[in-house]
Amino acid sequence: MALIVDDLLRLPVDLGMKVLQAIADDADAMTLKTERAVREQVLKTQMQFERGDLPEEEYRATMSQLRKRLDEVKGV
Repeated sequence: MALIVDDLLRLPVDLGMKVLQAIADDADAMTLKTERAVREQVLKTQMQFERGDLPEEEYRATMSQLRKRLDEVKGV
């Protein structure tokens, strides 16, 4: 019985932490602060180019910026 009560009392905290982590992950992705976020953006850009949604000139410029950002994030 005590375990159920403990779980119920801890539920709002656990959910709150999950929400905060999701917000932090989204913020990192938007600002390209992590290597993972930059790599995800590279994949999205490649997919847009392959589908024809992105002109080659814009693709090359974006990929160049993303490569630079990836080097910065890695500390190279």
